[in-house]
Amino acid sequence: MELTQADRYLIEQIGKGDADAWSQLVERYQGRLLAYARSRLRSRSDADDLVQETFLALLQSIKNFRQECSLETYLFTVLRRKIIDVFRGRRMHDCLLSETLSGESESAGDAVEARFAGATQSASWYAAGREQNDQLRDTFAAALNSLVSRLKRGENLRDLRIIEMLFYAQLRNKDAARLVGMDEKQIALIKHRCVKEVREAVEAQRAAAGERDAIDWSAADDAAASMLTEVWELQRPTCPKRSTVGRFSLGTLESPWREYVEFHINQLGCRFCQANLADLRAGDPDERARAHNRIFQSTIGFLHSGCG
Repeated sequence: MELTQADRYLIEQIGKGDADAWSQLVERYQGRLLAYARSRLRSRSDADDLVQETFLALLQSIKNFRQECSLETYLFTVLRRKIIDVFRGRRMHDCLLSETLSGESESAGDAVEARFAGATQSASWYAAGREQNDQLRDTFAAALNSLVSRLKRGENLRDLRIIEMLFYAQLRNKDAARLVGMDEKQIALIKHRCVKEVREAVEAQRAAAGERDAIDWSAADDAAASMLTEVWELQRPTCPKRSTVGRFSLGTLESPWREYVEFHINQLGCRFCQANLADLRAGDPDERARAHNRIFQSTIGFLHSGCG
């Protein structure tokens, strides 16, 4: 998801100390962030505090904001990390399907230790320096976005659902097979084909960038899957646009996308999209106004100090 022109304009104006632009940005994103935080934490006040801290973090780093992803993705990522910190760094599932099939509780605030087979630590090519990891992660992100774009253009929503379950929800092949009514071998074939496509795209990008050190893919299949999961959590490439979620909420989204969004939000249980849906359906303007006033008043004092 790329930064929209409207958000780019707001960020530029905020960087100049424009209080009205900051007010507009808070208004635009507060609802979905509050819905997400309140779904993860038992304490409503703690959730509200973390959302306030998330906006403050953006304001304090506005000059260095990397305009390579959507503002929503950036804010959700900051907020998610703050929530993880509350649970002392343990991993969280952001798909309800992951919690259900892994036997974890679905109650708000539960965090889980769900590392992807420990592959991240075992692959030598992934254990390089931070800068190299960041470059490799960006390369994987571009390759994954290319795969997702191809599936969307062709409306191959079956495979899109399957790779979401495998890499985003981190399900086992047999669990995904049972949910979609397919043979486990078919699921394994789709997974292999998609990982192969990503690997080839990664190699092509590395070659174009002049990278000479080869990746030993035979020893890194699990690590590649782990990297895909990490990129998925950070960039959410298959999450429908907010406007699409809005059409789904109104019942005006046509097939086959209506069935896909239904799966993504309700069966996969993407908490980010559930937060967007909850915000779109929120009907208390007084509560929204109070939340805006609270966040705006608690952060506006940092506008000039953070942007100057």
